[in-house]
Amino acid sequence: MVTIGLSRDKDVLKSVRTAVELAGGLGIKEGDTVLIRPNANTADPAPGSTSPEVLRGAIREVKRYNPGKIIVAEKSMTTLDTEKVLKKLGLWQVAEGEGVDEILTFDHLKREHVEPEKAYSWPFGFDVPEFLGSVDYTIALPVIKTHWTAIFTMGLKSQISITADRDRRQLPHGQGMDMLFGNMIAESNLVYKPDFYISDATKCFVTEGPNTGTLREPGIVLASPDVIANDVTGLALLKTLGTVPKIQRNSVWAQPQIKRAVELGLGVKNREEITVKGLGIEEINKIIASLA
Repeated sequence: MVTIGLSRDKDVLKSVRTAVELAGGLGIKEGDTVLIRPNANTADPAPGSTSPEVLRGAIREVKRYNPGKIIVAEKSMTTLDTEKVLKKLGLWQVAEGEGVDEILTFDHLKREHVEPEKAYSWPFGFDVPEFLGSVDYTIALPVIKTHWTAIFTMGLKSQISITADRDRRQLPHGQGMDMLFGNMIAESNLVYKPDFYISDATKCFVTEGPNTGTLREPGIVLASPDVIANDVTGLALLKTLGTVPKIQRNSVWAQPQIKRAVELGLGVKNREEITVKGLGIEEINKIIASLA
């Protein structure tokens, strides 16, 4: 059984702490090297990217565990300089201000080639930063929102940030590519999958996405140690806000990303394995009902 934590507070830092606590806390051990990966695919502010306050809250939660090292790292889309993107968004400044040990971009790091056994949609494998092998615990900070071609982008898709530019060019952007795109997204989680997710739903796009779209502001932070539970709950939240037909009209479990992730054993297999706990979430029963 996996517990999802949902919190809404005017103080985002409190929302982060409460959501993490409701989800059972982080599994960090004293002395661990901890990697925090915000979403900074483009320089578009939240919900185009992770809110700086969500990053700040995540860093402070990690510090409670006395880690040996905290690293903040990300890679933006292929045509962008990630350091410039992080600085424009204010994420770099937050990481510096909170005293993390290192801020990295995956743009020019040495990479290793991986060919996960069940990554059938990646016939030539993909390249990932070599340093990931030295990380003890990883936290992803995805944004809960729609995506114009992948249908949605949350915890599973956040993993694409560890792939190289040439790998991303294999992704099948375009209408009618939902199944292949979803499979590739799920299969990218077969290596170095994050241990915990603190998802930013302070603001969401409920149409289009990932960098522009119809804006809603639920003011929620979602926390989970399970990527499938994270994403189906995020989809359920989008349903309560009113979203695109491919999400609104279908079971959260019918989405290509989710179906492939379940097949791969990346997390929970069904609704019965999820418990939802919330604080300040008046619509929590609607969210739970939408998990069907």
